[in-house]
Amino acid sequence: MRVLGWLLCALLFGLTLALALLSLGTFASLAGTGPLWLRSLGGLEGALAEQLGLEGLGGVGQALSLMVLTSLCAALAAFVKPRA
Repeated sequence: MRVLGWLLCALLFGLTLALALLSLGTFASLAGTGPLWLRSLGGLEGALAEQLGLEGLGGVGQALSLMVLTSLCAALAAFVKPRA
């Protein structure tokens, strides 16, 4: 059971990192500043949102919703982490 907890924690932590990069990329593409690789991540997020049918939110709404999802995933990763 403990191994399953660590595996779930690692999976949620990886998802948190991916969502954090996508939200940073979205903010960088909105501002038009920042490194090219970060703005490219914003373009990737825009394409993913279009395929999921979420393009109606707008750029700021997408970025804020990604921030909320990132925070929830980080909280879940901390919650399911096995205790000593």
